[in-house]
Amino acid sequence: MKLINRKGITMVSLVVTIIILGILVSITVYSGGTVLKQTKLQTITTNMMLIQVKAKTIAEQAKFNSDESLYKGTKVSNITDNTKISELINSNVIDNTGNYYLLTQNDLNNIGLQKIDVQDGYIVNYDTEEVIYVRGFENDGKVYYKLSEFDDITVK
Repeated sequence: MKLINRKGITMVSLVVTIIILGILVSITVYSGGTVLKQTKLQTITTNMMLIQVKAKTIAEQAKFNSDESLYKGTKVSNITDNTKISELINSNVIDNTGNYYLLTQNDLNNIGLQKIDVQDGYIVNYDTEEVIYVRGFENDGKVYYKLSEFDDITVK
């Protein structure tokens, strides 16, 4: 009796290989998404911390000189046509009575923070040195805006 030498991949081994590759791809995509989200969170947090340091310096100079004109940005209470800021006011993230200023790209450039990309903007309260990211950071169904809230975020 002559043995037939069959070479090639059987259908079963092909299906098993495809299933294993699918599992590996799904794990990689999930892990990659988490890593990207963590990187974004770290970038936003770093930017907000840099802005906070500059805001503290500006606030101290303004208090020392008794001159609020040293504050950089546009006072939030003077902004009437920004939908996102209206949403932040309505959701009590910020209030109209505080010393909140919206920082634009030009404002950041003027205080030496050219490398920060503003996108929708940052708001700083010169009284409390709180920094707010206007766009917010969404994680696990909740949106975070304030730097003080970013310490509690666990990216999933």
